[in-house]
Amino acid sequence: MLTLLIAAITGMIIGAGVWYLSGYILLGIAVFALVVVGINILVGRHFLGKLTALMGSIEKDLRSERLDAAMEKLKDGYKYSKWQFFVKQQIDSQIGSLLYLRKRFDEALPYLEKSFTRNWSAMCMLAAHYYRNKEYAQCYKTMDKAVSNNKKESFVYSLYAYFLSEQGQSDKAIQILTKGEEKLPLDERISGALDSLKNRKKIKIQNYGAVWMQLHLGKSQDGARPYQALAMNQKFKRR
Repeated sequence: MLTLLIAAITGMIIGAGVWYLSGYILLGIAVFALVVVGINILVGRHFLGKLTALMGSIEKDLRSERLDAAMEKLKDGYKYSKWQFFVKQQIDSQIGSLLYLRKRFDEALPYLEKSFTRNWSAMCMLAAHYYRNKEYAQCYKTMDKAVSNNKKESFVYSLYAYFLSEQGQSDKAIQILTKGEEKLPLDERISGALDSLKNRKKIKIQNYGAVWMQLHLGKSQDGARPYQALAMNQKFKRR
């Protein structure tokens, strides 16, 4: 990415100058490292601010049901991808999520497949798509990534366990929930799901409310508009 390239070149020039003037190569290397890190932080914050403002700019479109207009604005953010890592993946996560929430599943799929693995909501939607189409191997593979990259998100553990238990893999579901309980020992929804499976009962995934509803796997989703809340609460990450 351009930010890293610029930081590396600038760091090399300044570091070499410090080495030449001081005669200490280790000092030059230390200065090089500091310059690279410093430039990455400053430039990263600059573009993070632009992306955050971009998300804010689509709020009015979403409230007015102008989904396509909102997506076009999001795509305008692709131009920042040459400056920062994972920008395109994060924008794809947003677009895929918005399409999925409007039940435009086929359109959402290519975006969700390229989404940022730390966007647990988008990853869960992708897994739900595979689950709905009985592509269970792909579903489980996606949930493995979701759990691995979002260890502090309660829903990913419970959803993964739900998928497994519904397909008769309760033992593996218990393993997943046990890992979740280790990471989130105070989470009552994980402990409740774990107790249910141990007592041969179904997981009450509905306890997650709108987070579960937005996957469109429940019985009644008509009239629900969780996509607005989801879009308003999305945050871009630098890594």
